[in-house]
Amino acid sequence: MHYLFEKGQPHGKKLLLLHGTGGDETSMLEIARFLDEEATLLSFRGTVQEDGMNRFFKRNGLNQFDLVSLEEESDHLIQSIRSVSEDKGVSLDEWIFVGYSNGANIAAHMLLERELAVKNAILFHPMSLGVDTQKFSLSNKAFWLSVSENDPIVSKEASNQLIHQLQIREAKVTIAATHSGHQITMDEINQAKQWLSKH
Repeated sequence: MHYLFEKGQPHGKKLLLLHGTGGDETSMLEIARFLDEEATLLSFRGTVQEDGMNRFFKRNGLNQFDLVSLEEESDHLIQSIRSVSEDKGVSLDEWIFVGYSNGANIAAHMLLERELAVKNAILFHPMSLGVDTQKFSLSNKAFWLSVSENDPIVSKEASNQLIHQLQIREAKVTIAATHSGHQITMDEINQAKQWLSKH
């Protein structure tokens, strides 16, 4: 997979960035640098094309997800994360996912459905993908999620379902409620930064 890597300061966070539909490996950089200006950054570009837009897995229409593609691309992304992490000398459990929309969705899916060493995730406007096959505990993982009452893409039901999936598996979940629609706001970023400083 195409990726961008920037080595930060030794005591900085290790942020693994996953963009939303139509983004690329540069889309989350400004947000990540605001979250921690000394962070090491690893940012991937989704390999699936939808009308010329990059995504991390296929869909067959708005919120109609191709579950075969989802599983294949999740495994592909995990392999890429492991390969780059080994090459760059970063332990998997040091990474913190920072994902938006499509990127947030695949990050949540990987942590729910794969026993992945990544422990923390900042997820801007995520939703449940309707997959719930595993039962292993997430008690060692912490999630920060932004949820908007006025999100035209993510319904309240879809965000609540994801929150339920995480909480029933004992994950630590922090929810930031917004009224901003589906875009990332400065208020959300500031709340995420405050949360990150404690994780």
